[in-house]
Amino acid sequence: MRSVFTTFTVLEALAEAQPVGVGALARELDLPKSTVQRSLTTLAEVGWIRPLDGSGHTRWILTARPLKLAGHVLRHERLLREAAAPAMADLARQTRETIHLTIVDGDSVILLDKIDSTHTVRNVSWVGGRAPLHASASGLAILAHLPADAITRHPLTPYTAQTVTDAEVLCATLATVRKRGYAINTGMWRDDVSAVAAAILDPTGAPAASLSISVPTYRLSDELRDQYGVLVRDAAARVTSLWDGQDPANSPMAEREGSASVWA
Repeated sequence: MRSVFTTFTVLEALAEAQPVGVGALARELDLPKSTVQRSLTTLAEVGWIRPLDGSGHTRWILTARPLKLAGHVLRHERLLREAAAPAMADLARQTRETIHLTIVDGDSVILLDKIDSTHTVRNVSWVGGRAPLHASASGLAILAHLPADAITRHPLTPYTAQTVTDAEVLCATLATVRKRGYAINTGMWRDDVSAVAAAILDPTGAPAASLSISVPTYRLSDELRDQYGVLVRDAAARVTSLWDGQDPANSPMAEREGSASVWA
């Protein structure tokens, strides 16, 4: 298992530094040259990398093989955006607030798509931006559908006075999210940014993504918070139903064919 981890580490470092030789990679990763060379040999044998040229000093570059995997990822994300687009448009029309579609990546959610608020004062966000799982409505909605052991592995970094940093409190919060079907963030990551969100589930019941309504904190009254919660819960359920128990790549829809941001 350790050798597999090392090989992927070498692959990622090579992708960033290519063309690059074994010595430079070994220095960058603080690994023995022999260890790096074994990983490079393995990657070359399976077609993921190749020598840049035939010179005596071998420098390695990626082949086109990784593009195949990237294509699958991008296709899945495109299908998800297509499935969520009508529900996002409905939410934007009903609330006039910023609507986010996010996916999980490690300890964060990544913004995949958005519709901006029509209000003069609105939250700032950009596609590709990240937010912490435990301190965002989108993240809490996803965490609520993960196994308990997965939840406990996430660091509970404090961002504001409202951030949940106690594991027991987080578990109780997630139980409430599961019961009512949506998560609420009132300034957990940024004091002036709040949101409500609900998870989009895949055919196995695992969280594939989340929809959220992001609002400046001062504009999210208790009454609106509950109204928006029901709206986003129902919208996420409609997107979930589009999968219809299928892999998105086999759905009718398929046949038609690093940074931080201020959102929640």
